[in-house]
Amino acid sequence: MNPENAYLYCRKIATKHYENFPVGSLLFPKKSRKYIYSIYSFARTADNIADSDKLLPDEKLSGLNELEKKLYLIEKGAEVQDEIFVALADTIKSLSIPVQEFRDLLIAFKQDSVKQKYDDFNELLDYSKYSANPIGHLVLYVSGIKDVKLFKLSDYICTALQLANFWQDVSLDAKIGRVYIPSGEMQKFNYSYDLLFEGIENNNFVNLMKSLADKTRILFQNGRELENYLDGRLKYEFRTIYRGGMKILKKIEEIEYKVLSKRVKIGSAGKFNILLKIFFGL
Repeated sequence: MNPENAYLYCRKIATKHYENFPVGSLLFPKKSRKYIYSIYSFARTADNIADSDKLLPDEKLSGLNELEKKLYLIEKGAEVQDEIFVALADTIKSLSIPVQEFRDLLIAFKQDSVKQKYDDFNELLDYSKYSANPIGHLVLYVSGIKDVKLFKLSDYICTALQLANFWQDVSLDAKIGRVYIPSGEMQKFNYSYDLLFEGIENNNFVNLMKSLADKTRILFQNGRELENYLDGRLKYEFRTIYRGGMKILKKIEEIEYKVLSKRVKIGSAGKFNILLKIFFGL
């Protein structure tokens, strides 16, 4: 199968989901956009499986395991007769991306398929290690950056972006029974799942959300130095993303952390979520 035809197939997938959002065009030169299309198509396929309301958890895991098998074949240099994986194999080879980055994403998708709640904050950070941090790594790879130090700084930012997204969407997630607020954090503030599902926003809840927002803000600040190592459009976009992420925490503060009754929206300033949108459609 011709890789260029496979890239065109992936491009159709990307533009179909974002008719009003030019996937891959904001951060990267034209010659690099095909790589974003292949990465996006892989993540979109996995996301469709993990978030399907028609598949049982075991069926979701089975589907995601099939994707992992194809990654294994790519790693071994075997041919895979699948447009997305033909393009992905070329992307991995062209940019020298470790296949493990994609395996890590699958770990998160598998977790989403079967897990609805988290026990402590470190467990949530571990989830973000697989759900969000590979995104930053892939952006850096596509940008020609392979510095381990910059990957670490990127991890702080991507984890913070993931958490900010969680705190923004507490009410939406609760409606489907999914809670990213760790139970251990709830216990510290004498709050509970029952109160959450009842929509109770007492002082304990406010203090709980303030604590989570403060933890997230520290992560953003820990990764702030990354801007100093970037240049061109990527540096500009990072600055916008960083400010946007901090802005959503500020807006959560402005509504007094009552994210169950009020949903934070940041409109055109929402570019902090661009990277997550590119890969996950969040």
